[in-house]
Amino acid sequence: MPQIELPILVNLAQSYIAKNYAMALIDKNKTEELRAYIVKYLYDKGYSVCGYDGKALADRLFSEMAEYSILTEYLKDPTLEEININGWDDVALTHLDGRIEKAKEHFFSPGHAIDVVKKLLSHSGMVIDNASPIAQGHLPNNTRITALKEPIVDADRGIAVSIRMLHPARVDRENLLKSESITEEMLCFLETCMRYGVSFVIAGRTSSGKTTLLNSLLGSIPDGKRIYTIESGARELSLVKRDEDGNVVNNVVHTLSRPSDNEIYDISQEDLVMAALRFDPDVICVGEMRDAEAHSAVEASSTDHTVVTTVHGGGGRFAHRRIAFLSQRRFPIDMKISMQQVALAFPVVVFAHKLEDNTRKVMDISECIVHDNGRLEYRTLYRYVIHSNKYIGGKFHIVGEFVKENSPSESLCSKLMRGGIPQELLRKFEKKERAFL
Repeated sequence: MPQIELPILVNLAQSYIAKNYAMALIDKNKTEELRAYIVKYLYDKGYSVCGYDGKALADRLFSEMAEYSILTEYLKDPTLEEININGWDDVALTHLDGRIEKAKEHFFSPGHAIDVVKKLLSHSGMVIDNASPIAQGHLPNNTRITALKEPIVDADRGIAVSIRMLHPARVDRENLLKSESITEEMLCFLETCMRYGVSFVIAGRTSSGKTTLLNSLLGSIPDGKRIYTIESGARELSLVKRDEDGNVVNNVVHTLSRPSDNEIYDISQEDLVMAALRFDPDVICVGEMRDAEAHSAVEASSTDHTVVTTVHGGGGRFAHRRIAFLSQRRFPIDMKISMQQVALAFPVVVFAHKLEDNTRKVMDISECIVHDNGRLEYRTLYRYVIHSNKYIGGKFHIVGEFVKENSPSESLCSKLMRGGIPQELLRKFEKKERAFL
């Protein structure tokens, strides 16, 4: 049985199938036929590859032709959160628990890596080439792709890609509490704000758990309330609930912005925020504020709509300042006034953070009071206090606890009361003598 190198065999088999059974490569309904042709080709030619038995080799060839090469198994792995292609010969895998390991396999060449990534991007109609060396796309299973190719990355590396996967089954409140990312009372407070009309923003850096927390919170909204979500590039929020018969039981409108080379056909997040107001939503969710949609979100919240969103930045004042800067891309006004508008629109700020031990914590929940003279007063309601941070045996060991520092202000309580919160529930968030949760 003649042995052959895998990259050579892939090229030979693909050329043979393309010449003799081209429709099997094109028609997705003929995948089983394609697999059969591959098995027959290997049997007829008698090729073998070191490290592969017959079935494993057929599976690998099928993955190269119909799936995503070495990425196929990782994209299906429920324990992975992110796949980072640092170059054609360097793939790093980030697990849900924060561990990072290098993949055992890599692509055959820079060109091979680029071809596979092009196939990934084709699902969302996006193209990456020399004219457009930056591309963002998504896969149907809540997976977001950001890719860069030469000349942005070195030619000998080929391409750099971040593939982030959201696992909806893992983002409910039970898992958040089990992972000790947040306490029951803190989570209940944020669910209450959303339910009874207090807009808020979740701030933090990439991979800090913002979207995970937002997914859980939105899942607490009663089925009879309408949720309108707005996202850019990829679907990360997964909120539709179905009964045993497959019928949708809640009331959700999911929307995605649509970038276009022609500005006339461009549909931005800002456009979708404006459209949301015509759907009579109970909660408007802007998945992430990145641009001028921040101004529309502030306006929507200021007109007594409940708006929840995420933003890259720090907690409290830093998150408000970031939103104010984004808002000024649409209407540049005095920064002090802009900050007041943002603080009034989003009186509660949640700061999520990924610690050095790879755990994710809600570091603080703060409230901003805008006084009559325009002064902004930031009050911490809940905080995660780190008592020790040690590096032992090549790992960080962090010890801390959640602390309740203040009760909601009178103005925030009044807003919740207007939203219909039962008084006994409101009293639950009053600060007790014992500060630690």
